[in-house]
Amino acid sequence: MKEKVQTSIDVVVPSYRFNEKLLTLILQLQHPDWVTVNFFIVVDQSGIKPSQEMNELIKKTKTHLIFNETNLGAAMSRNVGIRSGKGDWILLLDDDVIVSPLLLNTYADAVSAYPQETGFIGFIELPPPTTRFSKAIIASGAMDIFSIAKRKDFFAWGATANIMIRRSALGEVLFSPQFPKSGGGEDVDFFLRLRKRNNYRNLKTLPHAAVVHPWWNEEKPEYKKPFRYGLGNSWLGQLNKAHTYRDFLNTPETLLLLILAGIVIALFCPVYLITTPLIFAGVVIIEFIANIIQTHKRQPQSGLQVAFYVMLLRLSQETGVLWGKILRGRFDLIGQRFHDDGTIRKINFYRTNTYRIAKWILYAALAILIWKFI
Repeated sequence: MKEKVQTSIDVVVPSYRFNEKLLTLILQLQHPDWVTVNFFIVVDQSGIKPSQEMNELIKKTKTHLIFNETNLGAAMSRNVGIRSGKGDWILLLDDDVIVSPLLLNTYADAVSAYPQETGFIGFIELPPPTTRFSKAIIASGAMDIFSIAKRKDFFAWGATANIMIRRSALGEVLFSPQFPKSGGGEDVDFFLRLRKRNNYRNLKTLPHAAVVHPWWNEEKPEYKKPFRYGLGNSWLGQLNKAHTYRDFLNTPETLLLLILAGIVIALFCPVYLITTPLIFAGVVIIEFIANIIQTHKRQPQSGLQVAFYVMLLRLSQETGVLWGKILRGRFDLIGQRFHDDGTIRKINFYRTNTYRIAKWILYAALAILIWKFI
């Protein structure tokens, strides 16, 4: 039997919540004798005082508890942890995931078998959804990246809740401070730059390196998170122009155009002002119908309420992207889209399909109909 080569893994966990129950599971992860493991828990909230039990566990393990002087956000806290260690590999975990005791063993076996890989994407399992809102999150495709390890052998990026990278492949690449502290887009940007540094080689997936990620907000409707993520995602095209392309205006962009048109009409042709709110309402109705169709394709058993939640989730995220561009005065980026799978293709409208074309035909028909009868 081939002797294992000694290696080392730094486990980096940014923690705002400092949930000792979940962190204890991470610090108790098993690992082979030929792997040296150091834990870096980066505490990103003031006033945190570990319990006596946690302090005793920290002393028994190779754990480095680092306290940020100010709140930096998860991405910058990961940078702190990455720079604090010297391990051959860096395992990034979120502080709210539930880990399996054998997680490190699975990653260690992958390191032994594929030592030249840039990194490994683990599987992040969401519990079965029990509310219509959580079912809508699944149906929307917003969390597809969590399960990418079960669907692809290699991919350009993965969620930082469970992913490992080779330090020598990392070089000087760190998470960018351009993105908001609340998160959104920084993981895509980080891994695309890592990928570029390594000759555009994708990360290998490890479906058996699994963690469980609990639902947010007790599975209740919540739209601030997708909006905030949209704000962060608005930076992706600006910072990674090679992965951008142009496409039809999405619904928030279309509604913004209608608002601007309404202002012009109010100033110069007020008699036709009623047309704007009618078209506005029609666009929203068309968007809802389109979401019913798309949701039914992904989850045939979904009802109207799930489709409604899917629409609100999508509009929240897309509005966040639009608002981020407006705040920076980057109106030239409106209509710009981003290949988050790492594709570099300069063909504009390349994703054009019957779904998008049908929506815009309906928009045009609606506008003509309203103008004809007003």
